[in-house]
Amino acid sequence: MTILIRILIAIFYLRRVKVTGLIYFFGLLDMRMKRFLIFFALICLWFYAVFAQTNLTVTSGDERSDPGGRKVEVVEGEWKDSARASRSVLWKCYLPVETKSPVPVVIYSHGGGGTRDTNAMLGRHLASHGFASLHIQHVGSDVRALRANPRSLSAVNDPKASEPRFLDVAFVVKQLRSGEQLGELKCRLDGKRIGIAGHSYGGLTSQVVAGQHVKGYDQKLSIPELKGAFILSPSPPREDYGNAEKSFQKMLMPMFSLTGTADTAPDKSFTAKDRRVPFDRTSNVDQWLLVLNGASHFTLSGQEKLPAVARLLPGMEADPNLAANHACIRAAAVSFWQTVFFNDETARKYLNDGEFAKFVGKSGSLEFKSARR
Repeated sequence: MTILIRILIAIFYLRRVKVTGLIYFFGLLDMRMKRFLIFFALICLWFYAVFAQTNLTVTSGDERSDPGGRKVEVVEGEWKDSARASRSVLWKCYLPVETKSPVPVVIYSHGGGGTRDTNAMLGRHLASHGFASLHIQHVGSDVRALRANPRSLSAVNDPKASEPRFLDVAFVVKQLRSGEQLGELKCRLDGKRIGIAGHSYGGLTSQVVAGQHVKGYDQKLSIPELKGAFILSPSPPREDYGNAEKSFQKMLMPMFSLTGTADTAPDKSFTAKDRRVPFDRTSNVDQWLLVLNGASHFTLSGQEKLPAVARLLPGMEADPNLAANHACIRAAAVSFWQTVFFNDETARKYLNDGEFAKFVGKSGSLEFKSARR
């Protein structure tokens, strides 16, 4: 207790006297106290050096996983597709509050049973970094369809039954390019820089509009105007879609695929390892594949809390590394879209020269395949 009091007195005086006074004050202390203070100062310097350097490394390595500097605005609306009997497309857009010029847009397609509210984490994050994230809701494979008929999600296996959701994306791209129904979003979104992202059923949707060959359609469902595809929980081609050898021969844009070691298909139709098939079978466009350790199908959905009903489905188990895996997903998204939309060489190097792989570390593995021209 006596030593503690003397230290507090020393600190009190140290904060209030000049350098010459400090030297004089130090000279008044007995030898034991001097040695203690010197030892204490050295320990403090060591801790500062170690932890300050550690913090610097994390900050420089994950700045893309942290929220960006832009304030985020959320706008909701509904568009009607007159060419399809006024089919409704609900949407929710996350975008920077103040934009001096139109910003690039990432269309987000939810998984089976989802809504336009799905993956708000990714939407807000992209907006904070200067992108717009437009989350659309697919009638017939959304939460309302699931509640009305749980078997409705089996439509994922049938390209004909899934066609309406593929055409939803084409319709939204048309709106963004023409500006016909944009309303308050007009002049804020760049209709020439549009990308696609999605999870699960939305990941399949992303693959199809990015150029996947579909039996009976060839590439009629693809959208060449899109600049890139960010695919969460990619899928091998299901039986009625075609075979793996032919499906990914002529992809139209760069692709970033993300999956996990526990990312089993909820319907048990394929394993977590099968999710790398699109990456392995595609060779004509630049590609990245991130496999996160312990990440389940739930992880890739972007939700931060596991729904009770999800516990009944395979691939939807809780992820013990959820926070770290979500950080990797956020960093991947920002760097990919910076590369795609802006041809940002710094972002490309971050992805390809080891910095992102270092950030991922033991959380997973990153692979890159450049396009074979």
